[in-house]
Formats: sequence, structure tokens, C-alpha cells
Amino acid sequence: MKIIYQYLLLAILSCVAAITNAQVNDSIPLICPFEHGSGREPKEAFTWDPPDQKVIMISHVDSIIRSCVNGDVVKVVNNEENGYEVVIFYKEFYFWYNNVAKPLVAVRQKVKAGDAIGVYKLGEEMEFRMYKELKKSEPIMMDPRNWLECKVPKAQ
Repeated sequence: MKIIYQYLLLAILSCVAAITNAQVNDSIPLICPFEHGSGREPKEAFTWDPPDQKVIMISHVDSIIRSCVNGDVVKVVNNEENGYEVVIFYKEFYFWYNNVAKPLVAVRQKVKAGDAIGVYKLGEEMEFRMYKELKKSEPIMMDPRNWLECKVPKAQ
């Protein structure tokens, strides 16, 4: 019976170690898309289930949007609001910038953290989202505030 408890304890500790290791692998530092910008939670007239994890970024000084990570540009397209969407892929994560006034990158281009990826119209709102790609299902939306170097407060 004592040996069973030892194996059970070993199994529990192994699971805790695996979970902790998975969380460490998901922590990646993200450079702020604006050098002097700020962000906030979206203010919507309705709520999403699950909650929408985007961040609204605003700057009254910067006109350049920066890549938050080293990665590959996988999408540059017009959106419905007379702007552009730019998507960057890094490891298993997608970083989605919406409402870019003028993209400065092209699909399949490699970028480094801090590189200019687009022009921003001062005072406009830019949506910033982060997704984690899963092997057997749709990507899951993640809250980028957990990794952004510029702190974006969460609503109370």
C-alpha cells in the first residue's frame, strides 16, 4: 500500500510540473505597438460569450505601429472600415492589428520586435488581439495584456 501512495504522489508532482512548464512556455514579452501609446479594454454596447479579449490601443503622438514580436507577416488585407488588418505569426501565436491606416509590410515578410509594420492615424482606435494556435481545434483568443510591456488596465 505504501508503494501505491509513493506512485500516486509521484504522478501528482509530475502533473504539477507539466502544468507549470506549459504556463512558462506561454509567457512571451510583447513590445507595445506604440512607443508612447496607451490602451484600454473595449467599451461595447453588448457583451460576448466568451468575453472579447482585444485591447484598444490609442496614441496622440505616434504615427507608426510597431511589431510586438519577431515573426512572419501572414496577412495584410483591407477591413470593412477603410483601414487594414495586419497579422503576424510567432511560434504558435497570431498577433492581429486592426485599423492600420497604411501597412508598411507584405505577406511572408519577416519582422523583428519593434519594426514598423504600419502607419497609424492619430487619435483613431486600433484593435490588438492575440490568438494561440491549437493543433486540433480553432485558435483560442488570449488576453494580450498579460504580456504587453505597456500596462493596459483591466475594467473593474
